[in-house]
Formats: sequence, C-alpha cells, structure tokens
Amino acid sequence: MIEVDAALQPHVVSDLGGELLFDLITETKNTEWKVARTKLRYAYQLCITNPAGPGVDPATWGDGLPGMDGEYDAPLGGQGTPGVAQFVTEDWAAATATSRHSAKQLLADTLDLHHRLPRTHQKVEALEVELWRARRLAQETHDLSRDAARWIDELLAKEDNWSLRNLDRAIKLGVARFHPEMLEKQTGAPGRDDWDVTVDHRAGAQGTSTLCAVGSSLDLGKFHDQVADEAATMGRLGDTDTLGQRRAKALGVIADRQATLDLLGLLDNTPGFTEDDLTHPETGKTVTRRRSYLKAKLFVHLSLADLTTMCATTATVPGTAIGDGPGASTSRPASGGAGGVGVVNTNMFGPATTTLIADYLKQLGVDARVTPVIDTTRAWAVDQHDPPQVMRDEVVARDAHCVHPYCNVPSELCDLDHIVPYDENGPPGQTSPDGLAPLCRRHHRLKTHGGWSYVRNRDGTYTWTNQHGHRWLVTPFGTTELD
Repeated sequence: MIEVDAALQPHVVSDLGGELLFDLITETKNTEWKVARTKLRYAYQLCITNPAGPGVDPATWGDGLPGMDGEYDAPLGGQGTPGVAQFVTEDWAAATATSRHSAKQLLADTLDLHHRLPRTHQKVEALEVELWRARRLAQETHDLSRDAARWIDELLAKEDNWSLRNLDRAIKLGVARFHPEMLEKQTGAPGRDDWDVTVDHRAGAQGTSTLCAVGSSLDLGKFHDQVADEAATMGRLGDTDTLGQRRAKALGVIADRQATLDLLGLLDNTPGFTEDDLTHPETGKTVTRRRSYLKAKLFVHLSLADLTTMCATTATVPGTAIGDGPGASTSRPASGGAGGVGVVNTNMFGPATTTLIADYLKQLGVDARVTPVIDTTRAWAVDQHDPPQVMRDEVVARDAHCVHPYCNVPSELCDLDHIVPYDENGPPGQTSPDGLAPLCRRHHRLKTHGGWSYVRNRDGTYTWTNQHGHRWLVTPFGTTELD
C-alpha cells in the first residue's frame, strides 16, 4: 500500500519505520486538524452569505414548525450571533452526507466560536486547539449569555489551558458568576423538567424493548414495590423464570389487570347493566371485555408461504377477527420473506419472526384485529387531494421512511406529499400511490418553499435536485450523491 505525504513524496507503508514513520504520523495529525479548520471556515462562510433578514425566515432548532416554540424556536447561534437563512442546514447536510441535526450543530458551533468565543477560535485557527474541544466549549456555553461566554473564553485564554478538566471548571465558574439560577441544572442530575416515561422498541433483540422512567421518587418507589410483589406472587404460583424476568412480565400483568378493572368499573356504573348480559343498555351493542391498552397498527411484510403459515397459526386463536381496531396487524406478501421472518414497518416494533407475531396475536386475544392484505402493486387513483386511509397505508408500507436524502424519519410519522403539486382545477385521478411519497414535515416544507424538487423513478427510487443543481438518488438501502 502506497501513501503520499504533504510534499507529494510516495511511501510504501509496509517499508516505513523509525523517525520517518513518526514524522508521517505527526503529519497526519496536522492534516486532520487543517481539514477540520477548513470545514469550520466553509460552514461560517455559508452562514454569512445566507443571512436571515427582511422576507427571509431564520433557521431555528425547531425548523419553524407549528407548536415547536420556546427553546426550539431559538436561532441556531447563541446570544449575539447573526441569524442564518432557513433551509441552509439542508444544503450543508446534503453536501456533507450528514443528518440535519448534525448540520445545525456545526453551523451553530461555528457561529458561537466566531462571535462568542473569539480567543478559542484563534487557537483553532492557529492549530493549537482541536476543533472537537472548541465545539464542546461552544455547545456547553451555547445557552449562556454572550457576556458569560466571553468571560469563560478569556479565562481559558489567560490560563492557556483547554483541557477537558479546565473546560468544565471554567464553565462552572462562569455559570456561578453570571447564571447562578442554572447551577442545579449544570450538575447533570435529572430534575422535574426531565420527568417522563419512554419506551424504545428498537434497542433490544426481537420481542424485547427498553422502558425508562424518570419521576417522583415516591411514585416510582411505589410502582417498583408493586412490580416486585407481583413477581414474587408469580414465583409462588410456579413461574420458574428468574426474578428479573418475572419483574419484566409483571408489567404486562399489571397493565392488563388495570385495563379490565377500568372496563368493569365503567360498566358497573352504567344503569341497567348486569354481568349476565354484556350488551350496553344505551347503544344495544355487545361490549367486549378489554384485555390490553395496546393500540398498535403493524404492517407486516411476509412472503406468501409465511402468510399462509401465519393464517393457519392464528386461525386457532379464540376471538381473533377480521377488521380494523386496536392492535391491528396488517400484512402483505413481500419477496425475501422466506425463513419465517417478517419485517414490521412501524415505529413500535422491529424485525420479528412469524412465530413471535403469532404470539403477539395470542396475547392480545380479542383485541387483535387482522385487516386485509395490502397490494402495493395495485394501480388506482382518487379524485381528491387527501388520500384515503387505505392508500396512505399502501404508501407507508412501500416506503419505510421519509424519502429525502439521508432522512430516516419513519413514514408513519410523515406527511404524504404530492410529488407533482395537486391542482384544484386539474384533471381527475391526481391522487394515486405512484404520485405520493412520505416526507417528514421539515422536508415537506423544504420541497414546497426551499427550492428542492424530486421525481419518483420507475424502479421506486427517488431522484432529488437542490437549488444549486446537485442531485441525490434515494433508494430503500440509502442515499447516493450523483454529482
């Protein structure tokens, strides 16, 4: 293998050693720092040549979307930095093959370094401080006032020490001096603003998810004790799983029991209701006992053989019905599904075997609903702007995520965009699966107002063009830059 040094002198890597090898290693470090500095310069030039102003909306952390107010509506740079035109982040993200968030962060960091941390920026320009250290300082001081950032910057320059330990110390001193009300948040410990309960269905193996809860110590302590008691009871009743496994299963037992209690309590309070007759006295409809709170709609991609096997398996599940409803599982044939593996296209679950999917249906019982198979090869159209639900389901099943370059927002969370803008006075049949594509709200607005355009190719891929004429090809497997 041959490498060329800065003097354009070729070297056979396997022949290198001693002082020459060490010199080349050092040269590599210098080259890396210079490349990072060049990227920072380009990012700043992009910002100042695309300023926000009269008639030009600024780029914000919330992309100017409705409801994204507060801190999300803040401009990219910290206090004292100039505004940047909207959609500039898309230009940087596409040109560097990075995510939109990464683009925002780099543009924000270069603005903060130039206008809030000038001494640190000088060190980066002189190749005396690595860019990643400077960017960390910019991010840690981003929410502070300009005076606080400048004070921290001067302190580091006076001590001429940008070690991580000294960065943290200087930031804490600056916060204590200018923003004492932020000291509690600077400790890094979660507070009331961090209370939440989240579940990640993609973090583990198939059928395994992660639940995270941050809240009142008293409330979480009570819930933990209830889970532990339930797990202990399961063990006394003969469950041979480990204590940890029983605790995890206890969450579902508690949820199902609460769902049943809620329904029975509602019916018990209804005049004229009796346990012998599960017919609602007012509507006359049969009331089905609810076993689960789960409201998930699964789009399961299966081969014809797997679909046949799956139907044979679920046919024995008592109470399983055909139709729409909570916990519905919508399936369609797809190539490559042999081996009993279904790809579940939803924001809740990842890849799963048909055996696991059948087990889900058994656990849901009467709450499980199986809708008719979606045929993504069907050619049809409607004479209206908004597609019907079955057409939306078809497009969501066809495209797993937003079709803008490098975007991975799940399609079920996206808008359905008319690739050719809908014309109220145009011909009939303008809304069809081939004419629709999922775009997240940000990229939907970019296509409408930001000068970007795209087409859907005959093979189902997409070709995008930005306002500068650069093109990208988006396929189900990723994005390729064409220019």
